[in-house]
Amino acid sequence: MTQAEVTMPRKKPPITINRGRDTIRRLTAQRTETRDARQYAEQWYQTFRTWDVHFPDVLPKISYAAFRDQGAYDPLTMGEGGPPQKSYLRTPVGEISETEIGQIITDMATSTVPETVQLGRMLDRLRRQDNGCMATLLRPDGRWERNREAALRYALAVLTLAVRLGDVHAERPRQLIERDLYQLTNVTCQIGAFPI
Repeated sequence: MTQAEVTMPRKKPPITINRGRDTIRRLTAQRTETRDARQYAEQWYQTFRTWDVHFPDVLPKISYAAFRDQGAYDPLTMGEGGPPQKSYLRTPVGEISETEIGQIITDMATSTVPETVQLGRMLDRLRRQDNGCMATLLRPDGRWERNREAALRYALAVLTLAVRLGDVHAERPRQLIERDLYQLTNVTCQIGAFPI
């Protein structure tokens, strides 16, 4: 570049109908994705809040008559007892072992990461149907309940558990809710940091 040449600042492209439509389409897609994330979190929340356990159909009992001596009677071989029957929780992604869910909640509650411990304790309260839990995360119009921070924290907890259970559809909603929670708490901290 010579001394005579002067670089001119770049101009933004003018707002055109197509650019305006693209912006509207992008904003609408973001709102739709955020709404879908809230609704997905609500589905998981209600799953853990109601804790709808399902016991699978019992397999037919096996006759051990062929393996016994004639006339002998052994009450332990009558097909009764045996291992405890597995129970499953109905979730948005199908039935998952209640034991597996309980183990992950316990692992989260005893983690060495403080944020994970908090989420694990919230899930444990929800599992035990503690009265301190919210009845729902969303209002009828689809927005968060009045205590938005608590709703976001429970949503993050249930979606984190869903991701740990292998729900691939829960990762993006979890990220969106984590972002919203960060923005909410970051704004709250900034407002409280300066005297008015």
